Amino acid sequence: MKTIIKLVGLAALAAIAWHVGGMIPVRVSALGLGAIFGTMAAIPAVLIATTRSQRVRHDHYHHAPTETPREPQKQPMQLTAKPTRYIVIAQRPALPTVAQNKIEVK
Repeated sequence: MKTIIKLVGLAALAAIAWHVGGMIPVRVSALGLGAIFGTMAAIPAVLIATTRSQRVRHDHYHHAPTETPREPQKQPMQLTAKPTRYIVIAQRPALPTVAQNKIEVK
């Protein structure tokens, strides 16, 4: 008897889902399925990204120097308060011009 009640309830739920699914446009249902499957695909990637940061590299040669000594960093240069303005005076045209000949058509 309990099995029959469960089957009838499942059939009623399926009928309601079929009716509601018929009212929803195809694009909306495709968007919903894409969101569900996209979320399911992103979960492993997020888990991999979060567990990767917990891995520690154990370097057995940590006591040995790994880099050669560097010179100290230079101090930044101070910029002048007023910018220098440049005036460009063109002595010749930027692109050379070609002498054009007129063609006479008869």
